[in-house]
Amino acid sequence: MALDFETLIFVIVSASAIAGAVGCVFSSRVAHSLLWLMLTFFAVAAAFLMASAEMLAAIQILVYLGSVMLVVQFGVMLTRRRIQDVESLPTLNAISALSGIGVFAFILVLLREVMEHSLWSSESPGAPSTLDFADSLFNSWTMATVILGALLAMAMIGASYLVRDERLINLLWDMGAEE
Repeated sequence: MALDFETLIFVIVSASAIAGAVGCVFSSRVAHSLLWLMLTFFAVAAAFLMASAEMLAAIQILVYLGSVMLVVQFGVMLTRRRIQDVESLPTLNAISALSGIGVFAFILVLLREVMEHSLWSSESPGAPSTLDFADSLFNSWTMATVILGALLAMAMIGASYLVRDERLINLLWDMGAEE
C-alpha cells in the first residue's frame, strides 16, 4: 500500500496536533504547556489549509496564535507569583478531575442536542463561501475586531500590573530558594 503525498502530510499534521495536545496536558510548567498548545494550533491551521479552508487557517493563526496565546503567554511570564501551595494539590486535582468530567458530559449532551436539531434535516439554500466569510469579517466586523484586540491588550497590561507580587517569599521562590 503506497501512501500518496497528501496522506503523508495529513499524517504528519495530525500527529503534530496530537503530540502538541499531549505535551500541553502533561507539561510540568505553564509556559511550556502554552508552547505545546501553540504547536497544536499551528497543526490545526495546517489541517484547515489541507481542507482548502484558507480563511479559517488565517483566522486560526491570527486570532488564536496572534492574540489569545500571546496574551496568555505574556501574562504567565510577567507574573512572579506562586500559583498554588503543594499541600493543596490533591484536593485541587480531584476538583479539577470532577469539573473536567462534568464539562465533558455537558459538551456531549449539548452536541447531541445540536445534532438532533431540525436544521440538519433540511437542505439549506447554500453555505457561504470563504470569500463571503472574509468579506463579512473584514468589512462588516472590522471595528469589532479592532475593539476586541484593544480590549485584549488592555486586559493583558492590567492583569500583569495587578498580579505583580513583590513579597519576599515570592521573590525567593522565583529565584529558586527554599523556604
